[in-house]
Parts: sequence; structure tokens; C-alpha cells
Amino acid sequence: MKNNPVFSNIETNNAYYDEVERATYKGISIKTFVLLGIAILVAAMVAFYLPTILVNNPEAFYGMLIGSSIIGFISVMVGRMSARASKYASAIYAMCEGIFLGSLTWVVESVYPGVAGVAVFSALAIFAVMLTLFATGILRVGSKMRRFCFALTLGAMAILLITSITYMFGGVQNIGVLILIEAFLLFYGVITLSLNFDEARFVVNSGASKDAEWTVALGLMVSLVYIYIEIVRLLVLIAASRD
Repeated sequence: MKNNPVFSNIETNNAYYDEVERATYKGISIKTFVLLGIAILVAAMVAFYLPTILVNNPEAFYGMLIGSSIIGFISVMVGRMSARASKYASAIYAMCEGIFLGSLTWVVESVYPGVAGVAVFSALAIFAVMLTLFATGILRVGSKMRRFCFALTLGAMAILLITSITYMFGGVQNIGVLILIEAFLLFYGVITLSLNFDEARFVVNSGASKDAEWTVALGLMVSLVYIYIEIVRLLVLIAASRD
């Protein structure tokens, strides 16, 4: 963990000896909920106004969607690498994700009503289960777990690359294969949560400054958004296979 570049910029230990406030689990939780609240608020606004925007100015909407994706990606990079900038980068990322999530939810609900609600509940349930497993010590993050997660990351990148290339030549036609791919990508996101929880433990136990809470909250936010999106895609594929 000490060699992790994300935490190389986090002030630790000194917080014990000066007046700098230390990171706490409560602080991380509050900041994570704040980011989720921002994303949900923006998503609700986008979903409400999207039909009007698409009718009156669709080009501006697509430009906003592309722009928010790029800005969101940059914000994650900045927020994860700089604890001091993470507060502002996290808020920007939450707003950008709100635009994407609002658009995705509106489109999915228009075709498959109820899917978004199931996805939200499932994502929160997964988060609660993984947090319980980690807090009780049933799920431990050691060297084996990190190697396993690294292997999953390589596997996810390979699958995304292969499916992208396949899509250029007509895409995967077997919906059963697509469901298996989405199930694997969802499993990858679920396992990633354990690393986020371990990051939170490291930040709190090492006496990191309060700014580090935003860095961890941003990581949790990214994982939760990823899990929600993969659940939505998986549910859509399952629903499509029944049509």
C-alpha cells in the first residue's frame, strides 16, 4: 500500500503531532454520500429535462454528454493523485457522472421500466454485503487478493478490447455470451470494492489528513457508479433475451 501512487501524495503520521485533523471512517462515509447526492441530484435534473433537450437541441446534449465524459475522466485522475485537489475534482466528477447516469437511466426506463430501480437497490445491497464482509474480517485484502484483483483487471481490459474490436465487425451476436461478459465485468467491480475499503482502512490507520477522505470517497464513488452501470447493462441483456 505504501508504494501505491494514489497514497504517495497523502500526508500521514504528521497528523498525529500537529493540528491537522485526521481522516476518519465517518468523514469518508459522509463525503461518499455527499458525492452520491450530487450525482443523484444532477441525474434527476437531466432525466427530467432530457426529453425537452432532445427535441429542441439534441446536438448540444450530445456535446455535453461527450464533454462531461472527458471532464469526468480527467477529474478522477486528478482527484486520485492529489489529496488536496480531490475535494474539487470529486465534486466535478460527481456532476459529470450525474449527466451520464441521468441520460442512461432515462433511456433504459423508457424501454425497460423498473430496471433502474432494481439496479440501484442491487448496487446498494452489494455495497452493504461487501462492507460487512470486510468489516467482520471474512474478506481480507492481502497480497493474494491484490494479485487476484490485478489479474481481474487485466482480464477486464482484455475483454473490453476484444468486444470493442468485435463490435467494429458487427458485434457479438450471441446474447448468452454478452450476459457472461457483463457478469464478469460486474464481478470485477464488486471485488474492486474490497480494495476501496482497504484504502479507507489505510488512510484512517496511518493518520492521514482530512483531505484524504475525499480521495477515498472518490474511489468508492467510481466503484459504485461502475457497479450500477454494469448491473443496468446486465439486466437489459437479460430482459432482451426474454423478448
